[in-house]
Amino acid sequence: GTAYRLYTNTGLYSMNQKYDEATNTNTFYLIKTDCDTATQQKLAEIELQGGEACGMAAWDDIVELYCFENMDKDNPTEWCYIVDTSTGSVERLPVEEEFYPAWYDDAALYEMDYASGKRIIRRDRTTNEVSYINLPEQTINVYGAGDKWVIHRIVSPSPLPSNVDGDEYNAVFQNSEYEYDLFDAATGEMKKLYSYPTSGDFYWYCGQRDGTLYFGQGYPTGVDKLENGEMVQVLALDDPYTSEQMLENEQGELQWIVLDEGESVQVYDLNDGQSYRPAFVNESSQYASTGYPEMLLPGGKVFVTHGSMDAPDFLDKIAYATQDRAAYLSGSTDYTPVTMYTGK
Repeated sequence: GTAYRLYTNTGLYSMNQKYDEATNTNTFYLIKTDCDTATQQKLAEIELQGGEACGMAAWDDIVELYCFENMDKDNPTEWCYIVDTSTGSVERLPVEEEFYPAWYDDAALYEMDYASGKRIIRRDRTTNEVSYINLPEQTINVYGAGDKWVIHRIVSPSPLPSNVDGDEYNAVFQNSEYEYDLFDAATGEMKKLYSYPTSGDFYWYCGQRDGTLYFGQGYPTGVDKLENGEMVQVLALDDPYTSEQMLENEQGELQWIVLDEGESVQVYDLNDGQSYRPAFVNESSQYASTGYPEMLLPGGKVFVTHGSMDAPDFLDKIAYATQDRAAYLSGSTDYTPVTMYTGK
């Protein structure tokens, strides 16, 4: 995905921003966290009138940040900033067609064209050339899964009518199925993974581990894995209001299921099938917390929240720390706080 915190083999890259209401100016800061020394440094500062960030990608030393300018105007301009983190150079390229990168690989960035629902927009990293990859009819979502894509679509006895609120649509929809397929964009080959009635429980793709695909189920009632064409429950959720987050390692393999229960956090470790309750403090009055796991780092570390930083102008004021994963799961509070870049 293109979250605003991405790890490559050269470090952890993130984006923060400030907004000046008087001049309607957004300033975006590209920041590198050195997880070995637990320090941050600013790599680039981008100032845009009426600015809005819409995507980020990172490969080794290269980070791309996609931003709009003049979002409050009729025809906003989109830019791609290419930052070479090893030299500090920043190149700015215009983006001709509106593009919100959703995921990427070594060769290109991709966006689902929701307007048509029938294709993926592919932007080549080297040439910036835009091409299109056609999808099956009635595709509702696409997810990156290693070097292939997981497609979620509706398979119906007849094409779904365009009016989603009508009785005719409901009649067709109720006799349809949701289907998950594995799609190889390089060859166009597609293999059915699983289907289920539209009237039953809903499944959404969570990620993969050792080639096995994992899915959230219900609203939510648990996490399942797909084995031999069947959904097998991995973890049941007692409280449907508990939010869940899946954490991967740097190879994109699922490791932890994190359950946010408000005043406490539970971590289900897929490596040993055990649940843990790490130390966690929710400072709701400060809109902050200490001990919430945000991502897994190489070398057996975890990146956790660590209160807030003194940076009143920054949009994101969360401070972070690193910790050994095993110590974290055992309830230790022996954090290594990150020296945060505060814009000063």
